[in-house]
Order: sequence, then C-alpha cells, then structure tokens
Amino acid sequence: MDAVAEEQAFVDCAYTLLGDLHSHLTSRMASLAQSPDTGTGQDLLEKQALFDNLSQQLRSATAAESRLCFGRVDHADGLVQHIGRIGLRDADGEPVLLDWRAPSAAGFYQATTVDPMGLRRRRRIITRDRTVTHTEDEDLTDPTVIAVDAAARAVDAPRDGRMSDIIATIAADQDRIVRSPLNQVTVVQGGPGTGKTVVALHRAAWLLYTHRDRLAKDGVLVVGPSTAFLRYIDQVLPSLGETDVVLLTPGQLFPGVSATVPDAPAVAMVKGDLVMARVIANAVRQRMRIPDHDVTIRLTDGSEVGITAAQLAEARRSVPRNATFHAGREPFLRRALDHLSRDRAKRRGEDPGDPDIRVTHLADLVEEPGVRRTLNLMWLPITPERLVRLLLSDADVLARAAEGLLTPAQQRLLLRPADAAWTVDDAPLLDEAADRLGEFIRPAAAAERDDADYSELRVEDPHGRYRPSTTVAERAMIDRDWIYGHVVVDEAQELSRMAWRSLSRRCSRRSMTVVGDLQQTAHPAGARDWQEALDWAGERIDVHVLTVTYRITRQTADTATELLTAAGGEAPVLHPIREGAPTEHLTLAEPDLAGAILERLDEGRVGVIVPDDRVNELGALLTAADARFGAGDDAIDSPIAILTARDTKGLEFDHVFVVDPGAISAQAVRGADIYVACTRATQTLHLVEILA
Repeated sequence: MDAVAEEQAFVDCAYTLLGDLHSHLTSRMASLAQSPDTGTGQDLLEKQALFDNLSQQLRSATAAESRLCFGRVDHADGLVQHIGRIGLRDADGEPVLLDWRAPSAAGFYQATTVDPMGLRRRRRIITRDRTVTHTEDEDLTDPTVIAVDAAARAVDAPRDGRMSDIIATIAADQDRIVRSPLNQVTVVQGGPGTGKTVVALHRAAWLLYTHRDRLAKDGVLVVGPSTAFLRYIDQVLPSLGETDVVLLTPGQLFPGVSATVPDAPAVAMVKGDLVMARVIANAVRQRMRIPDHDVTIRLTDGSEVGITAAQLAEARRSVPRNATFHAGREPFLRRALDHLSRDRAKRRGEDPGDPDIRVTHLADLVEEPGVRRTLNLMWLPITPERLVRLLLSDADVLARAAEGLLTPAQQRLLLRPADAAWTVDDAPLLDEAADRLGEFIRPAAAAERDDADYSELRVEDPHGRYRPSTTVAERAMIDRDWIYGHVVVDEAQELSRMAWRSLSRRCSRRSMTVVGDLQQTAHPAGARDWQEALDWAGERIDVHVLTVTYRITRQTADTATELLTAAGGEAPVLHPIREGAPTEHLTLAEPDLAGAILERLDEGRVGVIVPDDRVNELGALLTAADARFGAGDDAIDSPIAILTARDTKGLEFDHVFVVDPGAISAQAVRGADIYVACTRATQTLHLVEILA
C-alpha cells in the first residue's frame, strides 16, 4: 500500500472515532438534561459542572473536524504515532490519535537529524477536507539530509481570508517558544513573516492544554491590533481545540467600548504617555469638594442641622487609605450622616448619645433632599465615561487636573466636543478612571449630573452581580476586574504605555506572551524597547528573536527595507528564504486603478493598501467598479480587500497593491506604515503611483 492510501485509511478511521465521540457526548448531554433533579442545590451545581464539561468537549471535537490528522512519527523501536488536533482513543481505550499539545508529541516539531529524539521518520499528512492529497516524509536518521522547512511550502498555498492553518509546520525553534514556561513574560521579537502570530496562538492553545486546571477557570486573553485581524485569526484557536478565549483589540480593553478610530498622532502621543495616569488621578481627587468651614443645611420642615469643619475632616479621615474613590464615599457619608443626626438630636434637646434616637434621625435625614444634595456635592459620584468625557471636553476641568503635568499646547490637543466618539487611545484612559474610581452602582432613575438628587447615599455591594454564564470567556468579557491566567499580545509594539498599564491589571500573575516587531511601531507612544514597555513585569522576561521569514520573498523584503529606510526607519534583521517576482511599479490615472488590479488577478487573495485619509474615497471607487472588491467590515472576507496599513497588521495576502506609497510612507513615524504595507505580500508586490 502506498503512503497516501495508507494514511487515507488511518484518516478515515480517525474521523469515524471523532463521529463516535461526537455522538457519545451529544447523547450524554441529552440524558443529563432529561434526568430528574433531587431538588438540592448541590445536585444542581454538580449537574451544571458536568454539562459544562461535556459542552466544552463537544466544542473541541467539532472544532477539530478540519484537518483532524496532519502528522505521523515513526520511532526507532517500531512504535508509530499519528498527530492531530485532539486526542482520540479506540473502544478499548488505546490511544489512536495523539494531541499535538501532548508532551509526547513534541518530537514531531523538535526532532532534527542531529537530535532525532528517538525518531527515525517524520511524516506530514496533507489533506483537503477529509481526503489525503499527499504526504511528505523526512528521514531523521541521515544527518547529511537537509530538510526543506514545511512552513516555507505552506506560504505558497493561496490565502483564504483567514490565517493559514500551519499547525503541522511549526519549526523547532518556534516550538521551543510555544512550550516555554507559563510563569513568565515570553517576548517574541521578529520581522514580518517570521511566524510570531502562529507561535503566539499555538502557545495559547498549548498552555490551555498543559495547564488546564489553572487556565480553565481564569481564561486566556488575546489582544490583536484591529477587528480585521481578530476576524482573520478567529478560527485558529478553535481549530486547535480551544474555544474559551477572549479576543480583544486595544480599543476594547474597557467593557462596553469598541473603539476603532485612531487619534491624530500628536493627540495619541499625549494620551499614551503615563502622565495621563496622574492627570486622571487628579481629576478623581477633585471630585471630592469637602468644605473647610462649618456647613448648615435647612430641612423641609424649616429646621436646620449642621456639621462642623472639624467633623467633616474627621469623616474624611475615616476613609481607609487605599480605598478607591467610590469605596471611600460610603464610609465618609456614613460618618457625616452620623454627625448630622447627633446635631439634630442636640438641637431638639435629646440625648445625642442614644443610638435609637440617632438611628431615627438618620433615617429621616437620608430622605431629606437638602442633605442628599449637600453631601453628594462634597463627594461627587461619577462614571468613568463621564469623568473622561469631562476631562477631554471641558477646558477648566482639564486645566485643573493637568496643572503642572501637561503644557497648555498639550491640553488644547486633547480638547474635543463632549459628544465625540471614543477613540482607540481613550480605552486605556477609561480603564484608568475606572480603576481609580472603583465600583459605583447608580440608581437607574438618577441623571448623570454633578448635582444629581440621588435617592440613595449608600454604595451597594457589587459582588455577585453577574448571572451565571456558559463560559469563562463570557464572564471575563463583562468584568473589568477579571484577572486572566495568561495574556497574549500580538503586534505589541503598537501598545502605548497607558495601554500596557491597563493590560497589567488583567495580568497580575505576570504570565504573558508578547509578540511584535519594534521596527514596525507606528503608534507615536508605542514600544521602542521591550524592557521599558514591560517594566511592570519585573525580572520574569524571556526574549526570543526570530529572523527567518517564511512569508515574504527576498525581492519584497528588499523593497520594503528600501522604503522603510528612506522614510527614516531602521532596517530590521530579516532573512527571507524564498525568491520571487520583482516588485512592479505602476503609474495610473485613478479611474484605471480597478482595471489594472483586475488584470493582474491570479490565484489567491489580493490586498489593496491605501493611505488613511483616502480609504473611504478609494474604497467607494473600487467597490463600485467590481463586486470582488470589499471595504470596511467586509474587506477581510472579500477576494480583493481594501484596507489601510494599520488594519493590515498581522494579515497576509498573495498579492498586494500599495496605492500612493509616498503618502503611506509619510503618515506614520519612521516609515512604519509603508513597511507594514509592503510586507503583507506572500507572492507579488505592486507599488502604484496615482497621476494627479
């Protein structure tokens, strides 16, 4: 039997076992749902836990259907093992398919002819749907054999609009990063096409498998540069058998906000600086307006109550030192109300030390509009959204908070209309404000005004406010205080210091995978040095550098480097292993752009990368010309995607047309955008100048 027929027989058997597993899990879930309850809380909890476990197994089994089996290793002692997306056993419990994340599968990725790790042969099994198309064998017993890395062959396959499935092509150096320890910050620095994203996502899946007990309850957060990027990779982790992973952009780091619009570079530079944490801290403190004089309050019956300056100061001192703004509000109000109730008793000739009398007066005073208004104005409750909007739209509020921290020119840069849409760099500011303010549950009927007449002065206990949800990911998405077991950051060079500060709160265990290329930093407040960006992580930083690019050809790399250095950037260390076609230079009239692109259509997908300020105009022009062009939210799923350089970070296309490269070179610091734009191409690159 030849190799293809042999492996086809195995793949057929594996899919049969997968179908049996699917049926078994479905049947168990149905039986569990129909089983009678004992009526005890313990029984309900146990059944819910079992149902959730079965549901997770079913999702993993369903996700594994695409390319279920992709490899095989033949050991020197005669043992043969097949490698796949999940582990499968036969009816007798014997292993049939080995999960790629299992320690015993490491040799499939790490074995070399120098160190075969007890293997004599490695076989890659290539399938289309459920059909084996061909196999590739590598003899690990002959040290004179130089294997062609399968990852290089993988990039020759046409793109399909989602990240290519190259689980079977992880190189040995990449696999060592994937399997590095959990309790550290693993940094992967590398140029375009070096496999950083593939390493990061496979590491997330491997960690979830290897450290299931810890990460199953805490979850994994993956932060990508754009919504287009997240759509691009959204099938990678499910295809590896993991579904409970939260995917967010930097503009989504604050729950309820999904910002996609960037600020102007000068504005982003100010917002991304750590000085904004001090500005926000000042703005929060300035919500406390406790008088330094005695205060008298007239009640609805015409009588008065009072509180002295000394008593107000004492009430302020009663607040725990490390309490957040809203957590401190309740003890202050309680103490102030107690002083007011004592004063009322004294004015009525009653014993102010009698607790029953004080409780009666306290209940009455809480209902007094004048009391509520006066005390609220001393310690003004506010939402993070309201605080940041005031800070960015009210010149006086900003000036008070930024005094000695921001110059008048910087303050003018930040000011904008109060109803302006949130921007990407607002999300870390909102998160900072929420961290300083703490939780405050506002009565639904209360207006968001500084002098709102709140019906309650007491902060409700926020714990237990979430209803049970199906997955860890669903709970984590709505909880700003959620601490993830591991955080993966792709295109990490684009995060500002304020964004890193926000992420550090979600990663207090300091377990993180950070991948990026410092040469591609386009954000004016983005990372220039990993140690500086990750100074909050302490000593546990392990840096790896990847220099071999599997994606881009030597010709494309040369063009990208030439344009990068011409724009003031520094040439990265990059070693392409593929040769390709020379870069094509075109000069066209704008109406001829669509036709020129369509004339050059070949197998695979096309990316048309345009200047930021022309994306809407050129998107409308090209989509009107042909239905194969896609822009906006539809771009990533269209045969020809029209995107800005920023939105292509982390993406790849077979053929790339860079429109007006001069404008793209000038729109980001040190030519970062033009470098990104050119290095999205796996096959051909076209630079298009538009005639005036």
